[in-house]
Amino acid sequence: MKTMKRNWMMIIAFAIIISGIGGFASPKETEASWLFKNRSGNFTNYLETQNYQGSYGSKAKSFTVMQGSITANSTASGSFMLYVQKRPYGSKNWQTIRTVIANKNGTTRFESPKFSPKDGYRFKMVNLGVKNKVNYKLQWIPWASEYK
Repeated sequence: MKTMKRNWMMIIAFAIIISGIGGFASPKETEASWLFKNRSGNFTNYLETQNYQGSYGSKAKSFTVMQGSITANSTASGSFMLYVQKRPYGSKNWQTIRTVIANKNGTTRFESPKFSPKDGYRFKMVNLGVKNKVNYKLQWIPWASEYK
């Protein structure tokens, strides 16, 4: 009886371990949602987001915005400009490092070039053409790396 009970306990423990490893080996998109930063809202003419700046260890040599996507919808068709801007550490001026032409109705994907992890960054959206309200959802992964 003890041997049978011990065997069942080992089988259950083995199944739990295997299912745990399988969950880590193949993460689903929803399981990785903690990586993403999100911002949503609307604008008619232009919008500048807040300054985003992370605190990273001394090993971080470069930073990039990865897997960026903006999903927008509007009553007007056309496009708007999305600027990824950085502010170098100690400076007051913003520099545009990526310009993206985003659709007013649909999803547009983007990434940024590498920059210093000490720099702040923001997103600026400028409506082109007809100034109808544009609803948007912005999503990205802030990624620091030890390599330049």
